[in-house]
Amino acid sequence: MHLFFKPRPGVIGDCIPHYHDGRYHVFYLRDYRDRDSYGLGSAWHHISTDDFVHFEDHGEALAQGRIDEQDHTVATGCVYTDDHGKHHIFYTGINPYLRTDALHEQGLMHATSDDLVTWIKHPDEIGYADEAIYERHDWRDPFVFKHPQTGRYQMILAARVNHGPVFRRGCTGLLTSDDLTHWTVEKPFYTPARYHGHECPDWFQMGDWYYLVFSEYTTHTTTRYVMSRSPDGPWIAPADNQFDNRAFYAAKSASDGSRRFLFGWNPTKLGNVDSGEWQWGGSLTVHEIIQNDDGTLAVRMPPEVAEAFGAAQPLGLERLESSWTYGDMTYRAESLYSFSTALSGRMPESYLLQGQLRFEQDAGAAGVLLRMDEAGDTGYFLRFNLPGQRLEFGKIGGYRDWYVDHMPELDRPLQIRAGEPLRFRIIIDKTAVVAYVNDRVALSARMYANPFGRCGVFADGTNVVVHGIEMLPMRS
Repeated sequence: MHLFFKPRPGVIGDCIPHYHDGRYHVFYLRDYRDRDSYGLGSAWHHISTDDFVHFEDHGEALAQGRIDEQDHTVATGCVYTDDHGKHHIFYTGINPYLRTDALHEQGLMHATSDDLVTWIKHPDEIGYADEAIYERHDWRDPFVFKHPQTGRYQMILAARVNHGPVFRRGCTGLLTSDDLTHWTVEKPFYTPARYHGHECPDWFQMGDWYYLVFSEYTTHTTTRYVMSRSPDGPWIAPADNQFDNRAFYAAKSASDGSRRFLFGWNPTKLGNVDSGEWQWGGSLTVHEIIQNDDGTLAVRMPPEVAEAFGAAQPLGLERLESSWTYGDMTYRAESLYSFSTALSGRMPESYLLQGQLRFEQDAGAAGVLLRMDEAGDTGYFLRFNLPGQRLEFGKIGGYRDWYVDHMPELDRPLQIRAGEPLRFRIIIDKTAVVAYVNDRVALSARMYANPFGRCGVFADGTNVVVHGIEMLPMRS
């Protein structure tokens, strides 16, 4: 069993979540990774769930168009249910063969349904960029909502303005409508001149704050958010406005009216090796969004996902180096001037690991070891870097050449103070990893070596206490 959904054959790409009648419907771009059998491009597929673990497959929702049609690739968009119960998909039709001075590679398209399963396309409704404001061929990922003050329909999308430095033209474009059919192109909704593109935009209200979510690939490859007291901005970018890291992309949200969840994909790596390049698409990851007192956002593991694991079992660490001691479910390391480890026996391929770690000095680093080999030469780590105030993922012995262990972009800001416990929960599901700390910070990753390797803890230039470390097996 896979905890993190992935279609077979193929991978899950951009997700379009929609809550309706007690279930989360997840429409997604499916890449079969088999051009000989399935051709180029993607269609929309449809699954639904009420626990983010078990999914009902509803099959293909929107098929690809012909090679001469705008939607030869059916790309990202949104699902919107109007006041009469009619369901609308607004999506991107992409056709690279139409990238000319006379035609458009990307256009906005429309489909409708009475049941969320059977959809009718409206090929006569295609919207293109207004080149007086925007670039011609970047016009994708529409998201529709009703403005809470004017009652008009707003469509935001990934676009680029037609002026300024090329690598900073990315913006969140805007269209408006009174009927969901006829749309007027407006000036940009959000244009900070910081990124090449703002992919997969999302917008929602939580309490007294409004949030705009988008994914960028300029400074990092990640999903970000900005916030405002007004539905239209101006938008504030918090110091840490990422939800996760490089291994969680194109995330969009859906809510049942009281809780909100974020659906993104954890990319695989080329060749199924740690040194491979990140690929487009992978498996589904769902975080629950939490609002802090100051309006900033955080994420945690959905409690429904935790229910996928069985009873907690104390994890015995049988290989303790000399600086480690054990007593009363607690491991302690005095390693102020050295690196030391404590390791378990061999572990299953999928499980949940949890516990808490506390620094006793404002110095050094410590953390959790995963999938260590018998000799302790290779494996993975989740490192609490106290001087750097960061959570980091990497590979013991180096993930490429020259023994560089910390994998680029697989880190997150984290407040770490001596004497304050860091509560961690780490899901290992085959090659996918998602770690949560203090129910506020998430870090996703991939690991391909030593699938049944040992886990454990380490201290590097500090004294630490690790308490209540447990393994929870995945339910069958």
